[in-house]
Amino acid sequence: MVEFEKSNAEEIRDQLIGKVEMLKHRQANFHASFGMIAALGGVIIVPLLLGIFLGGYLDEKVPVHFSWRLSCIFVGAVWGALNAYFWVKNEDNKIKKIEEEYKNGGKKSE
Repeated sequence: MVEFEKSNAEEIRDQLIGKVEMLKHRQANFHASFGMIAALGGVIIVPLLLGIFLGGYLDEKVPVHFSWRLSCIFVGAVWGALNAYFWVKNEDNKIKKIEEEYKNGGKKSE
């Protein structure tokens, strides 16, 4: 009877430890994901804002029959999208490299 209670207590302890570890992992993933989303937003927003301000400046200084601001917003959006694409592609390559090293037992692949 004592062995049954002891194994039951150990099982509950192991379950609790597993849940605590899972919560720590989730929290770390949340912070990493939030940081990545914030960085990605900055990569997109900064060129867009530069386009807005540059377009406004050019509208005042160089009047033409089209809107510099709209043109620069478009260029900034394309620039930001390309930045985001290459940034995500670079991060994906880093993750694949780490996974490959992990599969090879910590040996660096060339």
